[in-house]
Amino acid sequence: MSWLELPADDATLNLVRATRSWRKEGRPVPAVVAPMKLHPRAMRAVMQMNMATTFGGSALGRREEELIAVTVSAANDCFY
Repeated sequence: MSWLELPADDATLNLVRATRSWRKEGRPVPAVVAPMKLHPRAMRAVMQMNMATTFGGSALGRREEELIAVTVSAANDCFY
């Protein structure tokens, strides 16, 4: 849990845009990303970079990349 006072996902138009993908699926913004809500433009840029480098940046398909991510997270005792 963050000690930061974080704005609601719909507090500003920029946050509405930045959190759209999670809200569309009825999910909360992940805790690892939520502190970036303080700077929505940076949040969107980080998430775009993450998607460009993590998913689609290799010869593996999305399913295989997700399986690797889940396995690494489990090995590190990290919630995925």
